[in-house]
Amino acid sequence: MASNSDSIYNVLTYIHRHQDRVRFICQRNSNVIAIGVPDTVPVANPEIYFPVGHLLVNRMDNDFLAKHGELLNDFFARTNSSKLDYQEVWITTSYIKNAQTYLVELSFE
Repeated sequence: MASNSDSIYNVLTYIHRHQDRVRFICQRNSNVIAIGVPDTVPVANPEIYFPVGHLLVNRMDNDFLAKHGELLNDFFARTNSSKLDYQEVWITTSYIKNAQTYLVELSFE
């Protein structure tokens, strides 16, 4: 599953470490956070993980959640969710060519 890859982990880590270089996009849903990442950020196999003009949606598996829980918790804290925690994380990715931006959206269920 694409969402459980090292490439996705590396992009999430980049966002976490360089919040001043990405754009957080306001969302209507309280359990969702969306981020625009410049396409100058190196991504392994972007054609797989960030399809041009299409959305790739995957549920992160439990191993990914367990291994990277602290990182995901930091993103969850940026949501407006009234929940205290989450059981699942869905990731949606895409490449927006005309904006030269990788889209990363995390949904906490």
